[in-house]
Amino acid sequence: MLIRILWVFFVAQASVACMHVKSDQKEAVPNAIGLTQDEKATIKEKLVEPKSISPELLYSLLGGEIASQRGYAAMASEFYVNAAKRSKDTGVALRAAQIALYNNDIAAAKSAVDILLEDESLSVQARRLALTVYLKSSDVDKSLAQIQKLLQASEIPKRNALLSIGDVVSRHAHSAIAIKIMDVLVVENVNEAGVYLARSKIVSSAGVFEQAEADARRTISLDAAWQAGYIQLAQVLEKKGDTKAALVVLEGSSEELDVRQLSMAYGQLLAKDGQYSEAKKQFLALANKEPSYSAARFALGLMYLRLEDVVRAKETFERLYKGNVFKSKGAFYLGRIERHQENPEEALGWFKKVERGDSYLDAQVAIAMIHAEAKDFKSATSVVRRLRNESPRYVARFYLLEAELLMGNHQYSDVYALLTEAVNETPHDLSLRYARSIAATEVDELAEAEKDLLFVLDKQPTNANALNALGYTLASKTSRFKEARQYLTKALFLRPEDSMILDSMGWLNYREGQYEEALVLLEKAYKKMPEGEIAAHLGETLWVLGRRSEAKVIWQDALQRDVDNRYLIDVIDRLK
Repeated sequence: MLIRILWVFFVAQASVACMHVKSDQKEAVPNAIGLTQDEKATIKEKLVEPKSISPELLYSLLGGEIASQRGYAAMASEFYVNAAKRSKDTGVALRAAQIALYNNDIAAAKSAVDILLEDESLSVQARRLALTVYLKSSDVDKSLAQIQKLLQASEIPKRNALLSIGDVVSRHAHSAIAIKIMDVLVVENVNEAGVYLARSKIVSSAGVFEQAEADARRTISLDAAWQAGYIQLAQVLEKKGDTKAALVVLEGSSEELDVRQLSMAYGQLLAKDGQYSEAKKQFLALANKEPSYSAARFALGLMYLRLEDVVRAKETFERLYKGNVFKSKGAFYLGRIERHQENPEEALGWFKKVERGDSYLDAQVAIAMIHAEAKDFKSATSVVRRLRNESPRYVARFYLLEAELLMGNHQYSDVYALLTEAVNETPHDLSLRYARSIAATEVDELAEAEKDLLFVLDKQPTNANALNALGYTLASKTSRFKEARQYLTKALFLRPEDSMILDSMGWLNYREGQYEEALVLLEKAYKKMPEGEIAAHLGETLWVLGRRSEAKVIWQDALQRDVDNRYLIDVIDRLK
């Protein structure tokens, strides 16, 4: 009722309040928390005189709603929880709980839910909200009470209801609390397959595989016709490292029950085990049996690619593209095939047909890379900047991609400026700090490079890449060889066979004049990864040891693989 009263005041205040909202203010709290159009219509039909509430309560309600609309969730939560406590109104309490939960203020959400539950006639949706809050606050007894209410109100088979509740418990409760709740539910529902399956999933996620296996087998014994039990058992066995036993379970159950989910699971596990030919047979049989089963046909296309049967893979993905369910995935893989076959224009055409969804970002990245490979860096960076603006969740990823493109075009100052902008925007992202350190060395901002790498190592002391980068920078750009050796020794201890770290330590030995020691490490590094910069270091070491013909062979061999490598070109020009 109070929510309806509030709406009268809010409409009156909204036009004034909105005049003060600047264009750069926070995004409003999602509409899932706000009033729906139906609720607003109902409110208008049942207007209540505003004089029925106190000024203090009205202030809390108005403050909460305006803060919500302006995107200040914490403030909105505080106002609404206060209003719920003052009014004891279930409508206000529900909204207070929703906003507090959105703001991850579990204590406030719980206090609102406690008020909400004073109404015994609550909807199922409200009880689900209450369950979520109690799970997040680790209140076992109150969680179980809401679960019982939900089971009583459920209109679906109890098996499925228990499985659904298990999923909610798994997502919102800490592992130990989730297991404790499921143990109680198992005792109360000892002959229900759904509760054993739900517990199996939860304990499996916690690494308690023996219990997970026992629960999966109990699920099957209670409901032998339910494919979910066999799939869960196979997944548990695979996690235990017994892939062979998992395959036996799926093979036998798929033949006995003839359920496509089991056949799909069997094929997927075969593929995961590297048995691509057998997996292909499984997916082909499914696709032939059910021509409209797009998931099987898509999996079949992937197996053709794994088996390098490009012709059949293209036929399969083209068929998917003509359908609806896997249209974009079909276009994406057709683009990948064309790109692999060095047909950039055809690849671009397919990637541009990928609609927003799972493969969209990867398709757009592929478009950017194709432009970059064609030396059209303007188009490439334009795509990446658009993606960065469209997808704030992946902002760091797209900053790094743009930096990679600019680095490939030798625009080192631009890379450094870009990554400085990125670090200023997200200062705690270690991948951006690491990348900026590399860019900083390219523009001789060595102090900044060192600061960034030390920042990373302060958070991740065993980050071998950062240890190597700092050690190599000190070894190659300064005379602080003692410090460089400390960092590289630690990096080499962490990854003793890493070719890049071996190269760094070898180059440190070279810089210290220990040429024979350098040669041993550089030859080992080059054998593991015949890359241009390692070739440059190895060749230069051979050169100073008087083995110039060997050095030239190394350089020429490396240049054939990487004709534009600037380290190779520099050392050859310097020593010829």
